[in-house]
Amino acid sequence: MLVIEGIDKWHACSLGTPTHRHRLDTEYEHHPADARDAICISTLRPMARSATSPRRGTFPLFGFPTTVKPGFAAFVLLLAFLYPFPLGLWVAAAVALFTVIHELGHALAARFNKCDASIALDFMVAYATYEPPAPLTWRQKIVITLFGPTLQIGSAMIALVAFGINPFSREDIASSEFAAAVWWAGIALGALNLIPIAPLDGGAIVGEVAERIFPQRGKMRVLQISFALTIIGGAISLFAGVAGLVPLFAFMLILQWQQLFLPHRLRKALTQSQLAPQGNPEIDGVVISSMLDLNEHHLALSYATQAYTLCPSFDTAFGAARAALAQHNLDLSAAWLRAAASSQITTGELQRSLRHFPEFAELRPRLDVHAEWFTN
Repeated sequence: MLVIEGIDKWHACSLGTPTHRHRLDTEYEHHPADARDAICISTLRPMARSATSPRRGTFPLFGFPTTVKPGFAAFVLLLAFLYPFPLGLWVAAAVALFTVIHELGHALAARFNKCDASIALDFMVAYATYEPPAPLTWRQKIVITLFGPTLQIGSAMIALVAFGINPFSREDIASSEFAAAVWWAGIALGALNLIPIAPLDGGAIVGEVAERIFPQRGKMRVLQISFALTIIGGAISLFAGVAGLVPLFAFMLILQWQQLFLPHRLRKALTQSQLAPQGNPEIDGVVISSMLDLNEHHLALSYATQAYTLCPSFDTAFGAARAALAQHNLDLSAAWLRAAASSQITTGELQRSLRHFPEFAELRPRLDVHAEWFTN
């Protein structure tokens, strides 16, 4: 069984560490514009090369960067040996194929909504990540989530019908290894993925609806209920003699447990760790985002200020602007936006980022920011 889902990059949680607090004006005093650019140039160039060159195990699939990790190959081989020959080969091939089709469904729907998408395949887990140019509505997110299992189930039905097999006939499904494998990997797993339990696609859909009704806490409530239902389902399977489902429930429990306690682990790391920024814009940006996700605004501003001192970059400056705005320090937030604008690597990067954070709109009337930053 694969846990297959689509992930919005802008709302993914990340890791972080704290540091000491600095003032923005002090940082500018020690690093005028020319010096800041000189500090960062050696870091930005390698980052630019890594962004344009494909990673190991990554290839384009219909224009989507697709990463196949060793764990995925190991899982497919495991399936081949779990079933008798030749059924095992059919099952392994069908699971691999329909997993890719499922993720293509997410990626194609994301592309239709003008998002950049990529696919990753790993052991018992596959996911498509997408980055929208502007915040998506909850309906758009549901469509992207739903299109994965829909394409998976639909393509399996078409394949079966094309070979004269009725996908709703038990006798036809059991008539050959091919039919059984396609029905199980395409239709059964696709339908199972629609069960409204996190982290399945069905749980993601319910989570979006719950978040709409209960902002900031709907998805967490769905995750908590999913955790309880998974424990109940695992216990029933164990005592009912359906031992084949126990590993699935156990795997889902591990994923749910990690998601439930991730905020606590992050906050503990933020408040107890003595790590400081190392001047890597990519890593520091993730750390700052994590602090902001956990409402550690003072720590985020402190960390971003020191990180920008080490290596000025757009991500750290924009993170500092978010942190200052959350503390209602509009002057400092505007100053950091100007720093972000001067640190852009690509034209329009600030404009694209501001679309995802409408709270910056209160800075728009100010004379020390540019109105075009806030245009769509």
